[in-house]
Parts: sequence; structure tokens; C-alpha cells
Amino acid sequence: MKKTPDLSSHLIAHLSILALLSSCAGLSTGFAARGKVAGQTIETHVDSEAARYYLASYLAGVRGDATLDARIDRVYRGAHTDLPDRSELKRLSDEFSIDFAALHLADRIARVPVNRRFWDAYDQALAYTRKVFGQDRVRLPAAAGGYEVLFVPGYLYKRHRYTGADFAAPRAALQRVGLERHFVETDEDGAIEANADIVEAAIRLRAPGGRRLIVVSASKSGAEVALALTRLGTAGTNHVAAWINIVGTLQGTALADNGLWYQLENFIGHVDIAGVESLTTARSRERFQAFRIPEHMLVVNYIGIPLTGSLSSWARAGFLELKNHGPNDGLALLSDLILPHGLTMAELGSDHFLLDEQIDVKTIALALTVIRWLEKSAES
Repeated sequence: MKKTPDLSSHLIAHLSILALLSSCAGLSTGFAARGKVAGQTIETHVDSEAARYYLASYLAGVRGDATLDARIDRVYRGAHTDLPDRSELKRLSDEFSIDFAALHLADRIARVPVNRRFWDAYDQALAYTRKVFGQDRVRLPAAAGGYEVLFVPGYLYKRHRYTGADFAAPRAALQRVGLERHFVETDEDGAIEANADIVEAAIRLRAPGGRRLIVVSASKSGAEVALALTRLGTAGTNHVAAWINIVGTLQGTALADNGLWYQLENFIGHVDIAGVESLTTARSRERFQAFRIPEHMLVVNYIGIPLTGSLSSWARAGFLELKNHGPNDGLALLSDLILPHGLTMAELGSDHFLLDEQIDVKTIALALTVIRWLEKSAES
């Protein structure tokens, strides 16, 4: 089925950069598998028999391999209440396989009760929107007039609009249903710290309007928003109701460490190398430790969890480059995309680019879910 870029298909890993990695070895996808995780059914190929059995049998409650069952049981007995971090996922990748670790993360996300409740609410909103969107019969909640959405674009959003970095399709979808939306013009290849200043000013600018603000970011702009919200603090974000962090490279990416991106200029012309340097893992992880998102704000992490047989051509080379570090989405490690203490949504089978032909429908469904969730929380 033909797909088009979704709302987070912006990207740091431009197609031309991926071409630099085309000589990498192919992916091992020799094990056909079909199963369900958190209500999402996927049929694909995975990289090991352990991953195939885990998806097709273990997660379905079927126990047919006593030795493997015992090994997987030990994984769950040793699990903490929090989601697995990069070190735990790397260990699972080494012990089982990278697809096994990715599936385990998806299952652990779904086992968090608040995540499952939010996904169920989103699923209902998605079914409704699919039914009525084509007839322009989407009805917003009565409270929707009190909200507005602020989009913060991704890397190179001016030069490569076809990637979705500029959020053009989501902005048009929200306009179509009558939800107020705004756009922040950041420096498309600038450093995270400098762009955070721009985002901070844009959030302050919306305060006098009286509406509750929902901020939406993708990939590199996730760190820019997190830094801006940290700087503003509680006093400066009283009007900010929610932040939707879509595949945010909050802790950077090893692709920025190894020098490959310095070759960007060979393909697309001059770029500000400060933007690349601000995404290196050492610098990003230090910055991440300083993030302090105000507690009154709803944070929704929206990520893709690919398996080796479901990677898009855009993500495949980056995935190969990062696979020795553990499960990743073709641009960053999966665990590094998630802000702790927020809700987390995972699209099983999708990678960093979240390619989807229903971008408009999913945008509206997510907006409906967030507004209804906020209103319900205010009532309780």
C-alpha cells in the first residue's frame, strides 16, 4: 500500500544522507511472524526465532517452548516498574535479538495502565474520525474553542517540505475542522539551544490570548521544546496544557557522533553545523538531565517501534548504523525518544518517519483525544 509522510516525517536523516550508508549489509528478515501487541496486529518478518515466538505465541498466551518461555519469564520478573532504558534494551538485544527487544518495549509501554487508557481513547477517536472526516462532519468537543495548537517544525523544514517537516498536512487538517493553530519559524538547521529561544518567545506570545496551548514538536524540535519549557518554568507555562512529543530526539543520536552528517553539504548545500553538533549524544544527554517540564502539563510521547521487516527505505540505513546500540527507529534509540513521566503511544511497525497515508485523520484523532483527556482531567 502506498504511503505518504506523516506528521513527524520531517527529518534529520535526509534521503541523500541515507545514500551514504547504502553499502551496509542487508537486514536479516528470515522469520515470518504475525501477532498482536497492545491491540495492534502486525504481520512482518523478524530477525530471530526468539522474536517470532515472542510475537506469535508468548504474547498471545500460548506456551509451546518451555526453555524459551522460562527465559522470557525471567525478563519480566526482572523488569522494573519504569519502561526499559537503553541499557536494558541493549542487553535484551544481545541476549535475544533487536526485534525481540523492540517488541518487549512495545509490550511494556502497553502494560502501563495510563498508556493503555490513552491509546484506547485515541483508538475510539480514530474510528470516529475515519468515519466522518471525508464528509466534513467532524464535531469538535464543546471545549475545543478554548484550545489552540502550536507547531514547532523539524530539521530542514524549508528546504525539504515533502518530508513533512513543516507540518503542512496536520496544520491544514486542523484548519479544516476549525481548530486554531499556529506555526513557529525556527532556524531550520540551527542549534537546539538557539531554537529553544525562539520557541520560548513563541510560547510567551500565546499567553495573553486566553486559550490553552497544545505544543506539537517532532524529532529535533522535541529537544528545543523541552528546553524552552524548562526555561519558562511553571510561571511561564500556566497557559500550556499539553506537549505532544513526536519521535523527539531528546537524547540525541549516534548518527551525529560519527561524522556522517558533516557530509550533508555534499548533497544539499551549506548547513549550519551547529545544528548537527547540538544533536551529539554526549551534549544531548547532558541537556536531557537538566530538563524540568512543569508538572501541570500533559506530556504525550508518540513514537514508532519498527521491526526489521517493517522499516521504510528512509530508515533502513540509519537503523543498520545504530543497531549495535540496541533497538532504534532509524534515527535514534527508542528509549531516548521518551520523556519519563509522560504518556507514551507506540505505533508498532512504524519507524522514525511514521509514514502513513492517513496523516490528516490521525492528526485530528490525536487532537480530539488530547482535548477530551484534558477536559476529563479538569473535571476529576
